[in-house]
Amino acid sequence: MAAKLCLLALLISLLLAAPRAGATASGHRIFRATMTRSEKAAINFTRAAHKSRQRLSMLAARIEASTTTASAQTPLQQDSGGGEYVMTFSTGTPPQELSALADTGSDLIWLKCGPCKRCTPKGSPSYYPNASSSFSKLPCSSGLCRNLEATCTGGSGAECDYTYYYGLSVSSHHYTQGYLAAEIFRLGGDAVPGIGFGCTTMSEGGYGTGSGLVGLGRGQLSLVRQLKVGAFSYCLTSDPTKTSPLLFGSRALSGAGVQSTPLISGANPSYYAVDLQSISIGAVTTPGTGKSGGGVIFDSGTTLTFLAEPAYTAAKAALLAQAKLPLASDDDDVCFQTSGGKAEVPPTVLHFDGGADMVMPANNVFLPVGGGVICWVVQKSPSISIVGNIMQMDFHIRYDVDRSVLSFQPANCDSL
Repeated sequence: MAAKLCLLALLISLLLAAPRAGATASGHRIFRATMTRSEKAAINFTRAAHKSRQRLSMLAARIEASTTTASAQTPLQQDSGGGEYVMTFSTGTPPQELSALADTGSDLIWLKCGPCKRCTPKGSPSYYPNASSSFSKLPCSSGLCRNLEATCTGGSGAECDYTYYYGLSVSSHHYTQGYLAAEIFRLGGDAVPGIGFGCTTMSEGGYGTGSGLVGLGRGQLSLVRQLKVGAFSYCLTSDPTKTSPLLFGSRALSGAGVQSTPLISGANPSYYAVDLQSISIGAVTTPGTGKSGGGVIFDSGTTLTFLAEPAYTAAKAALLAQAKLPLASDDDDVCFQTSGGKAEVPPTVLHFDGGADMVMPANNVFLPVGGGVICWVVQKSPSISIVGNIMQMDFHIRYDVDRSVLSFQPANCDSL
């Protein structure tokens, strides 16, 4: 009997010591959400290129603003149809189901509040604070209000009103305006109280098809920082009809094929930039972007990939010299005419600081555009370099904010 009691006590202690469901071995919670592509169809290359160039210019504008006296804050413009991803969640008591653009290139969380007749995007659901018993406004004295650098009047207890511009000046036609508030956010089956967000009463610009934006950047206003999880990861499925997992507080990647590289501060501290040291295209290795050029930014909101000079011209020359396919375009886009559906293109590998090698499947580098034509998803940038979301598809990508490390691993996103 004594032996049985000892065995029972041992089993109970082991169960109590084991991590809870939804928790890491260190006791930190894991919050699970999902992302979906705004269009359940193949990406339109022409539209994606147009939207990606808009996105590039806005991200670059933020860097320019951070090094000048310009008044721009987080830059963003992303209309529907460019291959963007929206995050689904609920907020309030009782819960209100919403979706918003998931963006690793910015920090602020904001939602359309109330009727919001002067808000974009049009037609998407709004959050109604009057219908929630857990809603509260944040005062000017709150830490998030100070991080937002809002202009407050009426003392520290006054409402934290803001106008948040997306451009280089207050004359920009891309902005969100409202007040800071706190609310319960529900991610999967978990309810997280006290998440600060912008309750938007007026906005202008293109913000996808959802009800606002969820900033996943490295700044204090982002959802990652507010959840206090230290890291997050996602796996973008290449099947537009399926959802992509988004995990906050995710464990370190394990198993075969895991690669890691340090994050660098770059020209803007909110971006996830790494040192792309070189690029292998077939048998030729070309120069990367390097730290001196601000590295290359991993961005979920940009569809195509951009390389600044001289990296772009060198990579393009290596591709053209080795591709055994006729060119199908005479413009800046690099497109090939395939024969019988077969694409004989040289393999691509991105080489990062620390020895991390990202081996790209052909589908991550070339996009079918119809008629047997495939186009290179890499574009020339006049400023910053970006690894877009097509190149990130079917990789589990983890951003360790606390340790400043980016990790990636080839994965079946449907099984995570």
